[in-house]
Amino acid sequence: MRDYRPLRWGVQTGFVVLTLWIGYDFVQFYRQVTGGLPVTVDRPSGVEAFLPISALLGLKRWLMTGQWDEIHPAGLTLLLAFIAGSIIARRSFCSWICPLGTLSRALEVVRHRLLRLPPRWRSPVWARRLAPVTKYPLLGAFLWLVLSMPLIGIEQFLHQPYNMGADGAMLMMFVHLSAKGMAVIGALVLLSVILRNGWCRVLCPYGAFFGVVGVLSPFRIRRDASACHNCGACTRACGMGIRVSEKDTVQSLECTTCLNCVSACKFPGALGVSTVAGRGSVRPWLLPAGALAVLGLAYGVALSTGHWDTVLTLDHFRFSYLFGGHGHGQ
Repeated sequence: MRDYRPLRWGVQTGFVVLTLWIGYDFVQFYRQVTGGLPVTVDRPSGVEAFLPISALLGLKRWLMTGQWDEIHPAGLTLLLAFIAGSIIARRSFCSWICPLGTLSRALEVVRHRLLRLPPRWRSPVWARRLAPVTKYPLLGAFLWLVLSMPLIGIEQFLHQPYNMGADGAMLMMFVHLSAKGMAVIGALVLLSVILRNGWCRVLCPYGAFFGVVGVLSPFRIRRDASACHNCGACTRACGMGIRVSEKDTVQSLECTTCLNCVSACKFPGALGVSTVAGRGSVRPWLLPAGALAVLGLAYGVALSTGHWDTVLTLDHFRFSYLFGGHGHGQ
């Protein structure tokens, strides 16, 4: 059985480098715009990937009116690409693309190799069942906010200075991180050390959203009981706590198509990827490859059709960053 873990590390590392590059360019852009300096760096549109509420509101506006979000167009483009990727490969965004997912995976190294913690705690059954569902009320709150907002409210939100400068507000939140904010981040890191992928499994509403969308995927991890030796390696390898070795088909919303379970299986034909109906198998790597291909295609189409770069001018950004009501930077 092929080991897909090095391939996944490579893809995840690439997205971390891309995120850091975008972050560096955005910091330079923000400093130049707010400091009255000559602007020599273009604002990287990719920063809009970190504005999910604006993207969700832009999606609703687009569905209602057919108008693309001109304020944060890349955010809407990326959201649609992630949704399409989830339909292909379920929550592959979490395990192959998301920088927080990569950080969570890196913390696994800390808990296994440095702290020598076991893959699974002997926690009560009720705790194991409750932990994965706690993020869904958070998702419900976000969706209620979006679905309940009328079109006129969406228009007002998208075009107000607060939303125009939301990327700057996000930057300032981390630059001027309060003691409370540091405590929250510390608690989340501790959670992910104690519980494998704690943030992803317990709290992340974005991952919950893609998990629900992933129900539409025609593909599933499937176990052939006749070829399985019940060694439990697949269950131990799953970072989301799914008991793969006890299932014929992995239907859980928690499955991120990370392929760890497939890589851990040592018995040919025992574990693989097939259609929901089980009538045909596919090479496992094709699922994340399909999600990544959709993301690349979305970027290319958006860039060539004018659906990637914002219509906001430097004056718009300067006013939004300085006087948009975000507190810092005023």
